[in-house]
Amino acid sequence: MGTLEQGAVSAAKTCMGIRSGDKILIVTDVAQGEVGAALRRAAAEIAGDSNVRMFTLEDLASRPLTGLPRQIEETIPWATVTFWATSSLPGELSARGPFIRKAIRYARHGHMPGITAELMEQGMCADYDQVYGLTHKIHDITRKASKIEINNDLGLSIVGAFDKRWRWVASDGRYHEKGRWGNLPEGETFTAPKLLNGHFVTNLLGDWFSEKYGNFKDPLSFDVRDSRIDFDTIDCRNTLLRDELSRYLKSDENSDRASEFALPTNPLLISLPTVGNLLQDEKARPHVAFGDPYQHETGAPWASKTHVDLLFERCDVSVDGTEIMRRGRYVF
Repeated sequence: MGTLEQGAVSAAKTCMGIRSGDKILIVTDVAQGEVGAALRRAAAEIAGDSNVRMFTLEDLASRPLTGLPRQIEETIPWATVTFWATSSLPGELSARGPFIRKAIRYARHGHMPGITAELMEQGMCADYDQVYGLTHKIHDITRKASKIEINNDLGLSIVGAFDKRWRWVASDGRYHEKGRWGNLPEGETFTAPKLLNGHFVTNLLGDWFSEKYGNFKDPLSFDVRDSRIDFDTIDCRNTLLRDELSRYLKSDENSDRASEFALPTNPLLISLPTVGNLLQDEKARPHVAFGDPYQHETGAPWASKTHVDLLFERCDVSVDGTEIMRRGRYVF
C-alpha cells in the first residue's frame, strides 16, 4: 500500500486539486487527529500554512454533535477547500449534513467520516487515474439502466428499477471545482432506486454501525418490498445489533426506504479483502442504503435524517440482463 503522508498528499493534491491561493478548512477530532494533522501538512505544503485552518471537534462541543459548532460554520465561507476527517458517532449526520450543504456553496469538499490511518494508507493510496476511468465506464453503463439485479451465494437476491430522470452520480475522486464533493477514499457510482425488492444479506453496515460492529460474524438479513423494509423479517443472531438497527430504521418516515444503489469503482480495493470500515469498503463492493437519497445529487424526491448503507460480498451483477460482475469482479 502506501503511507499516511502519501495518502494525505493524494487527498489534497490529486482528489481535491489544492493549488496555491486555496484556503483549506479541516475538521477533525481527537481519535483521528493524526489524519487531520497529515492533511494539514499536505495542504500547507501546497497553499501555505497561513491558508490552512483546522478545528478539533472536542475543542468546540460535546460529542456526539447535535449541530454544527458556530466556529466551524462561521469559517466555511472563508474556505475554497474543506475536509471532514473524523470518527463517526451516532446521530452526527445532523451535523455532517449541514456542513456539506454549506461547504459546497463556497468550496469543494472531501468528506471522510470514519477515516483512519489504515484507510489513508490503503484506499487513499490507490491510483486515482484508474479510479476515474473505471468510475466513468460503470457510470456510462448504469445511467441508461432500467433494471439491475444483484445476487450472491449467501442468499442475497435483489432487483432495482430506476427512473431515468434521477441522476447517477460518478464519484470519481476528482473534486476540483466549487460545489463538487465526495467521500474519500473514493470510487463508486450511485443513484436512488425508484423501486427495490428482494432478500438482503449483509455483514457490514454504514454510519456509526461501521465503527461499532465492523465486519460482524453473524449475518443480518431481511426482506424489502416496494422499497420498504419488512421489519417482521429482520433476522440476526446478534440481538443488540438487530435492535439498534431496527430503531435507527424507524427514526423517521423514510428511514426504512431504499435510497441508494451503488456499484464500486476503486480497482485496488475491489481486489482486496474488506477491512470492516464502510467508508473504504463501499468503494470495493456493491451496496444499498436506506434513508436519505441525497436529493441534491440524485434528484430523488424525498428526504430523511438518517442514511445507512449495507454492503454485499461476492456479488453477481446484471444490468438489463447483461452480466457485468461475477463473484465480485467485473467481467469486461
